[in-house]
Amino acid sequence: NKSVKGIQLEQITGRSKDFSSKAKGDSDLTTSDGGKLLNANISQSVKVSDNNLKDLKDYVNKRVFKGSEYQLSEISSGSVKYEQTYDNFPILNNSKAMLNFNIEDNKATSYKQSMMDDIKPTDGADKKHQVIGVRKAIEALYYNRYLKKGDEVINARLGYYSVVNETNVQLLQPNWEIKVKHDGKDKTNTYYVEATNNNPKIINH
Repeated sequence: NKSVKGIQLEQITGRSKDFSSKAKGDSDLTTSDGGKLLNANISQSVKVSDNNLKDLKDYVNKRVFKGSEYQLSEISSGSVKYEQTYDNFPILNNSKAMLNFNIEDNKATSYKQSMMDDIKPTDGADKKHQVIGVRKAIEALYYNRYLKKGDEVINARLGYYSVVNETNVQLLQPNWEIKVKHDGKDKTNTYYVEATNNNPKIINH
């Protein structure tokens, strides 16, 4: 049970960064999606293996634009994914705040990057609120009948989840991301539980 004592979060907004000027004049970089997605070839491929992600981490921190703001989120056979963070909390499951490396023969050969820029607390009265504990978030799933006897919580983490997604601007809310393996089902379900409300809204992703 992760302690949330003293952790206070608030709603934030962010805009999609335009990488067009960054890609200009660099043959390894191109953009798509109106400049919002940076596509990069890695000229000297970086070694990657299950027990060695240090080289890739060094590359992210030294060579990727604001790479230190991203944290590792998922490793699979053909890719390694990172998520952008704000104030050390991940921006959860967001195609506009990710870094995705393509892996071939245990080498990172290219990556795609998107980024939320100009992130700031929302204007207005919504100040920071105390975060509810993960147990309370799981109980909310139970009381709202998303969780039943025999279901298993695989993972829970705290971050920011997009609740309003306009063309360029997003409203992000503190949420618990809770992955659940339902009894008798093979795949996991992901739920987003509002993290600063004692009677939280729940999104079944």
